[in-house]
Amino acid sequence: METLTVNGGVIMVKKVPPVFVTPESETPGGFYFLSSLDQAIPFLMQTIYVFRASSETVADVLQQSLAKALVHFYPLTGAMTLDSEGRFVVDCSKKSVAFVEAVANCTIDMIGDLRVPDPDITRKLVYMDPNVKSFLDLPLLTAQVTKFRCGGFTLGLSISHTVADGVSAMAFVNSWAEIARGGSPAAPCHDRRYLRARVPPILRGPYDDFVQIADMSDMKSLYEKERNISRMFTFSPEKIEAIKQAALADGRLQGCSTFSAVTAVVWRARSQVLNMKPAQLTKLRILVDIRSKFKDPLPSNYFGSLVTSTCCLTTAGELMERPISCTVEQIRKACQLVDEEYVRSRIDYIDVYRPPLASVGTLVISSWTRLSFGSTDFGWGDPTQFGCGDLARELCVFLPEGEGKKGIVVVMALPESAMTAFQELVDQM
Repeated sequence: METLTVNGGVIMVKKVPPVFVTPESETPGGFYFLSSLDQAIPFLMQTIYVFRASSETVADVLQQSLAKALVHFYPLTGAMTLDSEGRFVVDCSKKSVAFVEAVANCTIDMIGDLRVPDPDITRKLVYMDPNVKSFLDLPLLTAQVTKFRCGGFTLGLSISHTVADGVSAMAFVNSWAEIARGGSPAAPCHDRRYLRARVPPILRGPYDDFVQIADMSDMKSLYEKERNISRMFTFSPEKIEAIKQAALADGRLQGCSTFSAVTAVVWRARSQVLNMKPAQLTKLRILVDIRSKFKDPLPSNYFGSLVTSTCCLTTAGELMERPISCTVEQIRKACQLVDEEYVRSRIDYIDVYRPPLASVGTLVISSWTRLSFGSTDFGWGDPTQFGCGDLARELCVFLPEGEGKKGIVVVMALPESAMTAFQELVDQM
């Protein structure tokens, strides 16, 4: 029994030992190739779906339909390993996924708004193998169904970003849901040849996101001394419009997208509240979906990580002293760099040099505003809430404000004093 005190109440979650779900029928064995783009994002995506209704059979239905879904999404049943050259590959001989049933002693409302990551809540609702000691030990997929007293349930998932990006993960979850309702979704494409590195490589770099930044501002100490907290900030359509007008005021720009406007404000404010010195390099990495970047489009059902990043690099002094129009323009130009040649050159570059990524002075923006997590119906209606689990300290996620609303919710983590200052800046906007 795991307990947690929230708002004066005690939440208790009782988990039964996991069962291991295998594909319903035979799946390919051997080793599953991972592209350089897959290799570049080795972390877990933890997500929590909230459903207000269920039945006594909910766990059985999800477990049985998962076995059917895994026939098509079989790489998720494998184990991460290294090939002879030290690159990640999936060993598809394992063929099982941990599935956990749990019961909570409270109503769903007591767990609060899951869009704000809470490590304690995440640990209660998302199963993590306690025996894991390294990245190679991490399961590529785990699932936990937690029933609540109100009759609702949550589905907590942990999926390796090395195997699937957000779009591919949603394709898996929505296919699983369709199977649970008795449907027969289309199978995904596992042809990994599309994103292999070229021989010989053709390099278009260098890439600013691989620049190693020195911590001139002692930010590491701030993160170590203070409690890191997560918070969400709602940018209403009115607030977004005000930011756009500020960016257009000096005549430098002809237009300003919502994404560029919100990203510019977040990057500038975060750099300010982390007390970056004027000479401190600061890096903005923007995760970009590359599905639309190819002249000959990739299959729409391609399963994998079709995400790369583009980067803005400047000093904190330049970032905060120049008008916001300069920041927006820098973001727009970075996004415009991403075309098919950029992607293929980046694949080649990573394959040749295997450059490390570091978090010092870095903000990573990942927009989830177009993911279809609101239509994941396993038979008891669409989810009423969606949480993104724990966040890495450099990661900032954009979520839609909610059904029928046109704003953006920004979710991020900061040291406590920096978060207080960031809140004040946003409130003053």
